[in-house]
Amino acid sequence: MMAQTKEAKTWEFGDFQTPTSLAEQAIAHLREVDPGFRPRTIIEPTCGVGAFLLAAADAYPEAERLVGLEIEAEYLNAVRSKVATRRDAHRFELREADFFKTDWDSFLADLPKPVLVVGNPPWVTNADIGRLKGSNLPEKSNFQKYTGLEAVTGKANFDISEWILIQNLRWISEHNGCLAMLCKTAVARKILRHAWKEGVPTTGSRMVQIDAMKNFSAAVDACFFSVKTNGRQTSTICEIFADFEGTKATNIFGYHEGMMLSHVDAFNEHKGFLGKDKHYTWRSGLKHDNSKVMELRKTHDGLKNGHGDLVEIEDLCTFPLLKSSDLGNRRITATRLEVIVTQRKVGQPTGYIQSDAPLTWRYLESHAAALDGRRSSIYRNKPRFSIFGVGDYTFTDWKVAISGFYKRLEFQIVGPIEGKPVVFDDTVYFLSAKSKSEAIFLAELLNSQPCQDFLESMVFWSDKRPITVELLKRVDLERVADSLGRGTEYRRFTQSETATTASHAEKPQVAYSV
Repeated sequence: MMAQTKEAKTWEFGDFQTPTSLAEQAIAHLREVDPGFRPRTIIEPTCGVGAFLLAAADAYPEAERLVGLEIEAEYLNAVRSKVATRRDAHRFELREADFFKTDWDSFLADLPKPVLVVGNPPWVTNADIGRLKGSNLPEKSNFQKYTGLEAVTGKANFDISEWILIQNLRWISEHNGCLAMLCKTAVARKILRHAWKEGVPTTGSRMVQIDAMKNFSAAVDACFFSVKTNGRQTSTICEIFADFEGTKATNIFGYHEGMMLSHVDAFNEHKGFLGKDKHYTWRSGLKHDNSKVMELRKTHDGLKNGHGDLVEIEDLCTFPLLKSSDLGNRRITATRLEVIVTQRKVGQPTGYIQSDAPLTWRYLESHAAALDGRRSSIYRNKPRFSIFGVGDYTFTDWKVAISGFYKRLEFQIVGPIEGKPVVFDDTVYFLSAKSKSEAIFLAELLNSQPCQDFLESMVFWSDKRPITVELLKRVDLERVADSLGRGTEYRRFTQSETATTASHAEKPQVAYSV
């Protein structure tokens, strides 16, 4: 059943209708930058009140067919009323139809080519619709081709417009066509990444930034995105323009061997750093999926959990915890929180807690319903009270860490707090070091200007989590060290023994040396 309130309905259908002036400005821009493109068919697949379809009809009077599909009868009737008064009404074909249930291949087969696909697809994710118990969704499929943990820990969530635009691009990929859509900037990048990764022949990719707050009251980075296909040539770069009046691109982003590049020129300048480091491995912090139980706040009365309950447990399994916000605000020498770490490595039996830390075991059992009921499939068939993102690297005294959320490339040295190694949450990424001097060395490499420029060339700051472990793993620190004349130091730190090995006992210890 579809959600009934106006607000819920807006979110189920991603219903942000395009202002007429914006649609006209976007289509005029498209015509101006590519005057040689002359579509014979124009399609707006989710046409709403028809702003783009009507603007395109005026901009391309030579187009033979103007097709609009819309699931909402009220909107479609509004378009029909507008079209009825036009002298070229015979060019229009308006259908009440569900995009996800339409046989587009059959429908498009006989339409005159080239085709221009325009519009403003829904600005909503499949998870949003699921929460609303809505039905405006495509059939489930792993079209993003995520595997393993990516597919089960939320990474497979996607914008509905992403799925729609990929289908749109598929329609025209073998022909001389054009896709031109208003969408989130992140979605546009994903469409291009999909096209470039899959070898779809695309040219003339452009993004023009728009003010989403002004036009849609939406606090999101958005753009008018256009890309052409011709069945042959491919260009893996995209020009970005600040507005529709801009004549010179403010930036060029692109693609290189599976990677999206935010600044092509800067990447080319420092691409010698690209590689897999042989000695250092980037890790993400702890994943437990129940902060109210597993994370304990320090108070004058003692440790309290997220429910406000005073918690009395042994310190065998508790460690100081730093989160993204702590690193983002440079709070790294003290901590407000401790976290319960039940395992030394993924899959380790947890029964030792019952005998070695009975108060901790009793506490975990008192919250067994919440912990046993964690929804992620990664906990299935694992020892009771399991966690993830844990290994020897978790328990080294010295680390170099960065927040995944904060919009700056700042690598910070984190040492032990109150005699114990610091543990991070899973929004933090880090390298483990054997000593403070090694951590200082690593931080100096990562914060050096050449390394920063290289990383910056691959970061998209508008992303919700701009820093990722995949990004950090692209840096070969030995190459960075060599470029800075510090290769000898790198090899001194790495040749004596494995750089990230920690020598601790099988079970967590009560105290750790500083």
